[in-house]
Amino acid sequence: MTEEKTLTTGKKVKIRKLSRPEIRECKNHLKIRNYPDGSHMFEGLNECQDAWIEKGLAGLDDWKANNGEVAPDDVIMRLSEEEQTELAELIKDAQVINPTKPLSSV
Repeated sequence: MTEEKTLTTGKKVKIRKLSRPEIRECKNHLKIRNYPDGSHMFEGLNECQDAWIEKGLAGLDDWKANNGEVAPDDVIMRLSEEEQTELAELIKDAQVINPTKPLSSV
């Protein structure tokens, strides 16, 4: 199942509903390191964002995913950094496991 959304720049995208294992895989790219002094460091933010887009993008411009196809780099590169960030959030919001709490709020 796909859902059509429009980015703030006007580009239309189709977002695919992901399975629970696919969601888990996307979330597992993010690592949080805690240090003895109380500070934290996040690793894998870019990998995490890329995973959400690769798995969740079902259509952009003239490209459409076939049979759960992962979005190729040349399609993703059509988007600016800002559009990619916005798209990753839209993809997370479209994944409903608990109807009262979207994934982007976790």
